[in-house]
Amino acid sequence: MLSHMQALRIAPRWRWDAIWHWWRDGLLAWLPASLRRWLGGASRRLVVAVDDRECVLLCEETDRTRELERLDRLAPDWNAVAGWFKAEKPCQLVLRFPTSQALIRTLSLPSATEKNLRQVAGFEMDRLTPFAAAQVYYDATVLERQPEQRRLRVELVAVPRSGVEPVLAQLRQRDLQPDALEVAGGRPGLNLLPPEQRGHRDLWVRRLRGVLIVATLLLVAVAAILPIWQQRALVLGTMAKASRLQQAANQALALRDQLDRTLEASRMLAQKKQTVPTRVDVLRELTSILPDDTWLERLQIKGDTAQLIGQSAKASALVGAVESSKLFNGAGFASPVTTDPRTGKERFVLGARIGKEL
Repeated sequence: MLSHMQALRIAPRWRWDAIWHWWRDGLLAWLPASLRRWLGGASRRLVVAVDDRECVLLCEETDRTRELERLDRLAPDWNAVAGWFKAEKPCQLVLRFPTSQALIRTLSLPSATEKNLRQVAGFEMDRLTPFAAAQVYYDATVLERQPEQRRLRVELVAVPRSGVEPVLAQLRQRDLQPDALEVAGGRPGLNLLPPEQRGHRDLWVRRLRGVLIVATLLLVAVAAILPIWQQRALVLGTMAKASRLQQAANQALALRDQLDRTLEASRMLAQKKQTVPTRVDVLRELTSILPDDTWLERLQIKGDTAQLIGQSAKASALVGAVESSKLFNGAGFASPVTTDPRTGKERFVLGARIGKEL
């Protein structure tokens, strides 16, 4: 039969029962063998495997299968089955028929049918098979989900009641009510018996074992997870401390960058003061380069630019005179030169940059 991990690979959406069995078996492997066998009793099954020639009585557990007895197919000793059932105390009695007696079909159904897959298969039985739903024992399982097409690939397994009823009747006469009807080699979880015909034996014992299994698994999980949790807490504490140190380092770097910017600004200011002449030097230079027939009415200095407004006998010669100075460059008139009718001199507005170009 398929393993639980194979079942997970078949269905993209995980089956929680398969996940539970896989997780449970992994944690139970940590326990002593005696305790593991006792807890594993909740998974012991007594299987009556029927074929054309004989009946084979099997005891199946999680990790092994034992053959108990072989019975004649035509006249099986059902009392022997009852005796083995009493001796083994299984959680399930399973009736298993060969694949040759089963009808197996792969269907494509809408995704909306998954919640009521068995009922839908029953409604469609007479269309999908040569039998009506009342003539067969059947079950269906999802093989693949196709979300893009909103479809399901479903496997339908059906066994005619005519071949199963005589065996069921013999078992029920000896108060042996099967819990499951399977097909040899069938997929995990398939049970062809209708829900109302499935036995519910030793319910309290099974519940007690289930509680003990859950408690044991939780203790094992805690024992396995606690060191990891402690290491995680240690790592988180170290990361928090490293984060605080990183913040302090970032603040120190920010202060250093701010100090570097302040020092750079102060150096630039000192350099600028060294390269830009003072206003006294500018006035002295203008006094020496302007002709005697020229006077200024206004001198405006903004940053490294100077604007000269005044009158001159020959304003056009002022550009060359200013350009020849060691303190000025880029001289030029800011507006057209005009003649003052009162003085007869040329009125000018001249701009220049203070400092020689490199």
